[in-house]
Amino acid sequence: MNFERTAKDLLNIIKPNNIENVTHCSTRLRIKVKNLEQIDSGLLEKTEGVVGTVIQGNTLQIIIGLEVGRVYSAFVNLYQPQKSDDNKNSEIVAGKKENLLSKTLSFLAAAFLPTMPIVVAAGMISAILNILILTIGLSTDSSTYNLINAIASTGFFFLPLYVGYGSARQLNLNPVYGIFLGAVLLNEGINGVDNLSFFGLPVLTTTYSYTGLPVMLGVMVMAQVHKFLAKRIPAYFKEVLVPILVITSGTLITLLIVGPLGVILGDGIAAVIVFIHKQVGGLASALVGAFFGFTVLTGTNKALVPFMVTSLTAQGYDNFLIPAMMGTNIAIGTATLAVAYLEKDPFRRGTQISAGITGLMGISEPSLFGILINDKKALYGSMIGGAAGGLLAGTAGLAQNSIVSGIPGLPTMIISIPPYEGLTNMYWGVAVILLSGVVGFVATIILKKGKK
Repeated sequence: MNFERTAKDLLNIIKPNNIENVTHCSTRLRIKVKNLEQIDSGLLEKTEGVVGTVIQGNTLQIIIGLEVGRVYSAFVNLYQPQKSDDNKNSEIVAGKKENLLSKTLSFLAAAFLPTMPIVVAAGMISAILNILILTIGLSTDSSTYNLINAIASTGFFFLPLYVGYGSARQLNLNPVYGIFLGAVLLNEGINGVDNLSFFGLPVLTTTYSYTGLPVMLGVMVMAQVHKFLAKRIPAYFKEVLVPILVITSGTLITLLIVGPLGVILGDGIAAVIVFIHKQVGGLASALVGAFFGFTVLTGTNKALVPFMVTSLTAQGYDNFLIPAMMGTNIAIGTATLAVAYLEKDPFRRGTQISAGITGLMGISEPSLFGILINDKKALYGSMIGGAAGGLLAGTAGLAQNSIVSGIPGLPTMIISIPPYEGLTNMYWGVAVILLSGVVGFVATIILKKGKK
């Protein structure tokens, strides 16, 4: 793929003055636009390197695959020089309105997306630490253990910094404001300190480390304050007055009101997730396993990231969403391989095998958009496999300490902390992978042969 040419073709179709914001996740270029009706979706899908497109509210999700980062860099390099004057003077034409739920999910996903590399890496480092404990008997009192553990815990402890950055960028606020607010919340003179007050107004004692929602709400306040002031303060005072007023008001409102509210909300979400798992763990995980593929098809899968991160930071592991999703991705991969097994055309079989292996690695878009969306029997087969794996994961209480799905997620299931000890959790992980894969493959074969 020629990344520069792909980026140029996409920009020519979408138009610079129609773009509000550009981000990307592991496989998709996510472009928030002003008017969807101006974009020819047929031309987009014919562009080199584009696997498919998904529209969520006013956000256009262009599925690229694993090379999305390079396409994003080329796209931004072309877009930035062109956006200034045209964007300022262009009239925003009303397109399809995004409802409140869709807006909320889109914002949550975009705010937490920048945390993904850090959360994944921190979880993998924790997995390596567990492997060292189990294989070479590394002492938890040793300097080596303390060093590795400090590196891993940093990924979660400083979550407010990462979420602050992502939230500010999504709201078109200088990301430094978001990073600063996260740093304030983590300051040792504020984080978890008792008996704080501001001119007699009490500051609720709250621990902000390992949280994301407080800083996200605080950045929303700062963005509104910045927008209000930028329109009313004369240009020659803006450089001095706007930053100090935004930082002061945003920080105080966060500490006095929205910060504690965010902590309470985050704890509530974690409690709900734990409650659901305890009450109907197997059934809930089976439903997630069966239908997670549809959230990928509709582009809403990243909206689950905040809930997974909340569970990881609250417990140190997640034993609900992430394990159930692993079964889905494995089943999607093997269902695609089943299609390849029955395929007579060598060229199509090669494409299907490639997509199936990519699905096993945790990237399901090539299988879903390239194969399964046009083969309903295979899609149903993957759902059956995902449900079977999810049911076993939920019943066994399978846990993972990082957001890594597919076979690469196997090391993150080596958890040697209570209530998981030794390799028991790992064995259940292998069982979930095998069950999901086999059921997905066999169910697809049966459904497709039954059709014939």
